[in-house]
Order: sequence, then C-alpha cells, then structure tokens
Amino acid sequence: MASAAVCVSIILIFLPGVGLQHQEDVRNSFELAARAADKQAVKDDNRAKWCNSFMTTLLNIHWFGQQTRLEEEVKGSVLQSLQVSDSERQLLSNALNALEHEPENERALKLFTESAFEQVHEDAIPRLLFIGGCYRGKFQLAICSEKDDVVSVISFFLQFHADGEHYRGLPYPDGKAGVKTTVSSYFYGLNDGLYNKIRDRIKDKLEATGISKQMAISGLKCVR
Repeated sequence: MASAAVCVSIILIFLPGVGLQHQEDVRNSFELAARAADKQAVKDDNRAKWCNSFMTTLLNIHWFGQQTRLEEEVKGSVLQSLQVSDSERQLLSNALNALEHEPENERALKLFTESAFEQVHEDAIPRLLFIGGCYRGKFQLAICSEKDDVVSVISFFLQFHADGEHYRGLPYPDGKAGVKTTVSSYFYGLNDGLYNKIRDRIKDKLEATGISKQMAISGLKCVR
C-alpha cells in the first residue's frame, strides 16, 4: 500500500512494497539533509549551495546520488511537467489534495496543482508557499521505491522565485510581483548495509536537534 509524509519541505511518496524500516530510514535521512541545507540557506540564499549541502549530507550517511535533469523553467502545470508514470503522478496529486484539506495549507499548494504563475499579487506570495516559507521557496516532491531490498528515490527539486524588489524595501508599483517556477531532478540510492550501522545515531541526532519536522499524510489512496 502506498503512503506519504512531509519531511521539512519535502513531500515523500512511498510506493507499495517499501518496507516500514526503509520508510523510516528515508524520512530520517531526508529530514537530516534538509535541515542542514536550510541552515546553509539562512546564510546564503543560493539554490546551488542548498542542493550541494543536501547532497553532501546524504553522501555522508551512505546514500549516493546524481542530478538527472538540469534546472529549467516550468511553463505549464508543475505536476504535468514531472517525468513520472501516470500512477505516480496520481499519487502525488492525491497527497497534495490531502494536504490541502488542512486549514493551515489553504491555497498553499496551488504552486504544484495549477499552471506555473508569471505574476501574482504581493500579499498572495506567502499563501502560495508550502512549509518552506520566504519569498524564494524550496521544495521537493520525491517518490521512493524498493526492489529486491534496494531502496531508491527520485526527487524533483522545485523552486519558486519571486521578484527581488521587496528585499530592498521598495514597494511593487502595481502591487504585483513577477514570479517563476523551476524544476530539476535527482536520483538517490541507499547503501543499506552501511546505513544499518549508523541508523541509531541518525535518530539520536534528529532527536537532539529539536522537534521532528515529519508529518504523515493521511487519506492517500493507492493507484494501480
């Protein structure tokens, strides 16, 4: 049965067949990597450095990975632009729909479910950003699968760019901001044998650094 969770700014879909232990390993690994990348982003709001920090953390805890699609601007629907199967796209859509039912996420997921925006009203920007916050939101939609006890994740890194005028304290002349959405993709695999040796240390590190930023997504329907 498929399941889903949010880890920091990552929406994770677990396809049928991914074991519970491996689901926990993926959630903990991606939360640790996202926390480290967010700390880097606070110092320097730079997409490349965020991605490098995220990847470096995963490499240090026995994942391997590579970029499979260079960053490019999304012109139409974000979901339709992703290179996934129809069933996987439907699971992503179901997860986003389930999240939208939560009052705090009202309109926050339009970035994913509607066509990419070219211009929005300035006061609407915070409502369009899910979890990641700020005017340059960073998000991942990720799909995890398991075959012959081997776990892999395909991740789509989405970035929401807003016109930077606001940062300099200047008002937008017409109350609107120019925006664009970009996407790139990555493949990750887990070295299970080596990760087993540090699993408890990863858990302890997450517990020691604050409240968990993981949330299960309920109401996800399995698509065959």
